[in-house]
Amino acid sequence: MKWRHPLLQLLIPVCLGLLLALAHTYPVQWDWSAQGRNRLHPQSLALLQHLHGPIKVTAFVPDLPLQHARVTTLLDKYRQHYPELRLEFIDPSQEPEVARKLEIHHTPQLLLEYAGREEHISTVNEQLLTEALTRLSLDNQGWIAGIKGHGEASLRGQKNHDLGTFGKLLEKKSYKVIELELSSTGQVPDNVQLLVLAAPATALSTGETAVLLNYLEGGGSLLWLADGSIPQALTDYLGIAFLPGTIVDAAAADMGMDSPTIAIGNPAEGSPLEKTLNAAVFLPNARAPEIMDDKWQAAPVLRTGARSWNETGRLKGSIARDPGAGEQRGPLNLALALTRDRKDGKQQKVMVTGDSDFLSNRFIGNGANRDLGLAMIHWLSDNGQLIDIPEFTPADRQLHWPPARVATLASLFMFGLPLLLVTIGLFIGWWRRRA
Repeated sequence: MKWRHPLLQLLIPVCLGLLLALAHTYPVQWDWSAQGRNRLHPQSLALLQHLHGPIKVTAFVPDLPLQHARVTTLLDKYRQHYPELRLEFIDPSQEPEVARKLEIHHTPQLLLEYAGREEHISTVNEQLLTEALTRLSLDNQGWIAGIKGHGEASLRGQKNHDLGTFGKLLEKKSYKVIELELSSTGQVPDNVQLLVLAAPATALSTGETAVLLNYLEGGGSLLWLADGSIPQALTDYLGIAFLPGTIVDAAAADMGMDSPTIAIGNPAEGSPLEKTLNAAVFLPNARAPEIMDDKWQAAPVLRTGARSWNETGRLKGSIARDPGAGEQRGPLNLALALTRDRKDGKQQKVMVTGDSDFLSNRFIGNGANRDLGLAMIHWLSDNGQLIDIPEFTPADRQLHWPPARVATLASLFMFGLPLLLVTIGLFIGWWRRRA
């Protein structure tokens, strides 16, 4: 026949090879799924259009095909629209020194690098990846100013109780960190985006307190790590108070902690930071802040479990809760988020925690302490929810059958199909005997 001509037989594989080469050079994909699960969210696409320069993603996952495939499938969606994205895999068990240097303590974890800044995410999904890229793309942010002059935990300090490690981390995230002495400036500069009051050892003067309250009255944001001296005027202004004593938590022993004075904090339901924390936070010698009135819209951010209380007695030997001394059973608040509307229509934000040590050089590496600190800064700076891509389960992956249909299908496979096979076998045996 004509199609068996040698030249035609040679032409067919040549044409197939050309088609394969063309498909590799100019790939085309169609997504026919009901909710477009194989393409990026429109907000992710909008972000990629505003990025310039290379993005490096290092995936710290075990050297397993399924783990690699999950990361590659997600990153390929981004690379279709942003070719300058590079992906590299590292197995922490094979390169422990690299993982230790980059502070990779668990897998999976993605390290994103863009414009000289870094972000870690511990869940491989589009929502968190796009949010991280958004934060990396931010620039020209205002200053974060740590108040000094009263023995505060310093964002530049290197002592165990200081916050120097956290301050360096903020600078890596493109924030600008300074220290501010209210007694010398007499006011908070206009370019300060966020003020940090971290565990003053001595009381603020009347004038310094007035500067701080004027800053808040003008709509400024504040992170108050409430250790040390507590300015009464500030608690009154915010409409909060602190329970007496120190929180003790029996759950600390479950976490391998020797001291019960380490409170184990978990995200409060419905808090603005609930989705950003995947592990417990460890807060040593913490106080419990309480909401006293409705001057601000207040919500718990972090809470202890039921086996905790505010111990007002000595923290030695055997201790037990004494209701007569005002010791309240948990859950207790460990952090509060306060908001109110500003004159310009935006929202003013204040975050209050009953402890500063959890972000100290000594404790920042424990649990989700680092993640909580960053989440608080992002939220207070209006950078935490710039991109909100809700996770979803595509409709075309779900089967919604009535119970009667499910029962019918189950009966078919459990009884009908075996009965059919037995019947066929008996019929074949009868047919052979007859023959």
